Amino acid sequence: MRTLLAKLPRPWIVDEKKDDGYTALHLAALNNHVEVAELLIHQGHANMDLQNVNLQTPLHLAVERQHAQIVRHLVREGCNLNIPDKDGDTPLHEALRHHTLSQLRHLQDMQDVAKVGVGGRSSTAAGTAASTGNLELLMGLGSQGADKKSSASIACFLVSNGAELYIKNKKGQAPLDLCPDPNLCNALVKCRKDKSGSQMLTPSTSPQPSEQEALEDCIVCSDMKRDTLFDPCGHIATCSLCAPRVKKCLLCKEPVLSRTKVEECVVCSDKKASVLFKPCGHMCACEGCAALMKKCVQCRAQIDKVVPFVVCCGGTAGTEDPETRKKVFPTDKNENSLPPAPVRSGMPGQLMNNGAHDNTVNDFQKLQQQLQDIKEQTMCPVCLDRLKNMIFLCGHGTCQMCGDRMSECPICRKSVEKRILLY
Repeated sequence: MRTLLAKLPRPWIVDEKKDDGYTALHLAALNNHVEVAELLIHQGHANMDLQNVNLQTPLHLAVERQHAQIVRHLVREGCNLNIPDKDGDTPLHEALRHHTLSQLRHLQDMQDVAKVGVGGRSSTAAGTAASTGNLELLMGLGSQGADKKSSASIACFLVSNGAELYIKNKKGQAPLDLCPDPNLCNALVKCRKDKSGSQMLTPSTSPQPSEQEALEDCIVCSDMKRDTLFDPCGHIATCSLCAPRVKKCLLCKEPVLSRTKVEECVVCSDKKASVLFKPCGHMCACEGCAALMKKCVQCRAQIDKVVPFVVCCGGTAGTEDPETRKKVFPTDKNENSLPPAPVRSGMPGQLMNNGAHDNTVNDFQKLQQQLQDIKEQTMCPVCLDRLKNMIFLCGHGTCQMCGDRMSECPICRKSVEKRILLY
């Protein structure tokens, strides 16, 4: 699996579905392939919230099959805990339903034992013991088998990590309605309260507004935002109005040979360009689009390294660990064979009002990457401006304007014997 992921030509294939809606991660969760699931999440950046035809996520399947390791890994990597399936059941519904069914199976076993008694007195005693055992078991006081412990611990783990206790399914049942065990119900409510309390006590880790503003304001006038890139140092220190007066970079004192105003991202046109490509020195894409690129869209040069906007302004790349920075901003073109994708560890996505993680950015980036690949397949490889509409006998093609001027194929260098126009 590691080799397959490393040589995968198109990363979104990881999330391709079968006819029944199952992805590779669904199958790994269903069959308890822990190592495969870890590789799909970490190396393949698989979407953990995709649903099959029954609207089940990988977490639904792992909880249903009581695969505790898979459940633990999915939850810690930031999957959504409250997605309902076609019946409206969340993974917590499944966990508590499994817990109750295991109790009922235990009850049935005890009733079978009561019927084995020989003689009236012993049979009555056995029946009394069985009925007493039934009551204790339903009240959560009976002996707990490994199966029961597993389902109860999974339920507690889900709640302590954000699973909602009061989401109702299509039958109007909340998770607690499926659990007749009062001890477990109390434990789940306590887990939920403890999580809410810890969230209130957690200090904010967002950067201070004053620090952010200091990095964004022009060093010279302090009235406008920094928007001019100095060449060759690659620093951004002033606004476009103050930049012509600066002869040496105010951050590194290196002579300024040219100045370029930072415009909007040339790919999405929604955000301002915020990533500097090395070694070409162009800043023409936002962070989201830059993560999908292997070549600079302005000069088509290979990207060996990318530098965030905040670093160009003299700040630091962030507080996250070096491994995280390497995933988002690889420092060597051979360092990661897979194109970078949003890192899930610790930051699974922006939280929405309902407590779920917003994966819109991840989906948008994957669509951008697919669009980029389609463009590379359909655009002329010579001019990179016009559509490929002429094919040579060797199988390669260009646009008509470039093809009419060529005597040999630009890809395989075979002589052009015939040109075929596409319509």
